[in-house]
Amino acid sequence: MIILVRHGEATHHTEHLTGGWTNSDLTGKGREQIEAAATKLARDFSGGMPRFRILCSDLKRAHESAEIFAKKLGIKKVEDFLFLREKNNGKAAGLKESEAKALYLPPATLKELDHRNYPGGETRREFFRRSVDGLHQNADWEKENLIIISHKGTIQNIIFAWLGMDIEDVNRLNYSVDILPSSVTVLGINKWKEHAIFRLNDLSHLQAGEGYGLHKFKLGAIDALFQK
Repeated sequence: MIILVRHGEATHHTEHLTGGWTNSDLTGKGREQIEAAATKLARDFSGGMPRFRILCSDLKRAHESAEIFAKKLGIKKVEDFLFLREKNNGKAAGLKESEAKALYLPPATLKELDHRNYPGGETRREFFRRSVDGLHQNADWEKENLIIISHKGTIQNIIFAWLGMDIEDVNRLNYSVDILPSSVTVLGINKWKEHAIFRLNDLSHLQAGEGYGLHKFKLGAIDALFQK
């Protein structure tokens, strides 16, 4: 099982800074959002916590979110990785959105994969490969239970790869998914051995309720998750 969480609201949202590699903090609202998500997830495992690794981006807003999840779930270690960062926006990192406009290099079309929007930044293809290759090098997503706390674009890349798509497939199909702050997405292998999405962009933790209902999914080898 792979649980993907986007960090909560961050100061770059409220201070109108660019996102990307801007090293922003969670706002008070962002911490409350993540607390709610972690609390709701903990309800799913009130009968026993399977072995999970928490992997997160090393940017502060993601690491802070991961620490909240770790404390709530009783997981001792948070693993920070650069490969889980958002798309590198180069010289625009840390700038006001109005200031970054002066550096922005518009692509010829919206379908470009090898264009750099900002000096020193990544192309869409480079970002995809960093995210997906880094995950394969640092975890076994077919066998491990992972909680990955990261950013919108990075989570999108992981979902695309889980569905068997390369970035060229995503581009050709004109495909995307929305990933909002503090949202929870759940991937897993079902009883038919298919790569499945059980939750996508779930924000129900921001409303009153119980757990996410993970045990209602037709997961393959669900008992094995609790034996690790």
